[in-house]
Amino acid sequence: MGRKSKKQIEEETTAIESFLSNQHYKKANTLINSKGRSTLLVQKLFAVSIAKAELNHDDNTLEANIYGTDLKKIFGVKGGSFYEHIKSAIEPAKSKPSILDWRIIYSNDDTKEIEAINVITDASFKNGVLNVRYNSKITPYLANLQSNYTVLSLAEAVQLNSVYSFRLYEILKAEMDKQRAITKKEGPYYIQYHLTDLKLRLGIIDSQADPLIISALKKGNPDYDAIERQADKSDGAGKLKTFGNFKKFALDKAQKELNETTSIWFDYEPVKAGRGGKVVSIRFKIDVNPKVKNKNNTYNELNLKDRKISAAEELEYMDQVQDIIIDERVKPSEIRSILKAADYNVDKIRQAYDLYSRQSNQVENFVGWMISAIRNNYTMTGYSAKPIVGEYVQGSFSYDDMESELLDNF
Repeated sequence: MGRKSKKQIEEETTAIESFLSNQHYKKANTLINSKGRSTLLVQKLFAVSIAKAELNHDDNTLEANIYGTDLKKIFGVKGGSFYEHIKSAIEPAKSKPSILDWRIIYSNDDTKEIEAINVITDASFKNGVLNVRYNSKITPYLANLQSNYTVLSLAEAVQLNSVYSFRLYEILKAEMDKQRAITKKEGPYYIQYHLTDLKLRLGIIDSQADPLIISALKKGNPDYDAIERQADKSDGAGKLKTFGNFKKFALDKAQKELNETTSIWFDYEPVKAGRGGKVVSIRFKIDVNPKVKNKNNTYNELNLKDRKISAAEELEYMDQVQDIIIDERVKPSEIRSILKAADYNVDKIRQAYDLYSRQSNQVENFVGWMISAIRNNYTMTGYSAKPIVGEYVQGSFSYDDMESELLDNF
């Protein structure tokens, strides 16, 4: 496949943005940090189907039905049939795992359990509709998530062109959001992974290819050096076995893609040890993409009430707000109402949420409180009205009425 022209990229981007406007998918961090090998198409189909999946309460399984016409829009397929693409994802092929072959190993820190499972139990493509059903064992990591999960942008994810970019997008976004939630501070954030652990997370070393590797990973503290040696015996890392190739084809490619096209930015450095300075781990520096930060600074100087926000821009804003209020249960429509109240000024929302986090009284209507705090410039000393919330002062109007009025406009 040749290099895409600028016009092709613009057409695909426009189609994706219009179709995926404001769509996100959620994954438990346990699942994001699992180890397994799959193709880029399988990962993208997984992300899209998660966003579309519905829970069958009878058997506690998630099932998604996606029209082929929608899939063509998502993956930028121009004309023809999407059948061959789906066929390559579903049918097994030598040295290329299908969607049904996708097995992962994950650990649950709460239950102190480690398990290896097939992610998808059934997949079919009939009458132009892709049907996917997930293993019921991972339902808790995809449905009704309350904590320890990450919200990811579907539009950003499906535009990535490397499976390593895709996996690093999920892994680093999850880590950035977690550290931000814990520290309540702005980045940059740092995380270090053992080189072999990272190769397993990216699927470069197949966690399911060798019984000895499977056995080693099921231990609480895996011997990654032993796993690396075992993988070397079977050439398990392929052309990315050497650090030079791993750097060139995985890390550098992912860095370029993520830094140019997503809301996160990262840099990295190899950590060496022992005689000869062998690379043993990778240290990542992660932050909100400067393009997003600069865009916010520019928008803060504009009167956004009179400015039309594109679907892609609104998606970015919603993603940022979700990161700020990650501990709250809010709907996309509620996030939009908060953004509209703040004239799409994310700094106002961050300041309001900081006040909300430090107050002592319980708030029954979080969205209404945030809208009121933003519109009335709540501060530590409050404003001229009746004091009813913690250390702050709050007006006497109805939050529910205000929220309804804003939501009615969407």
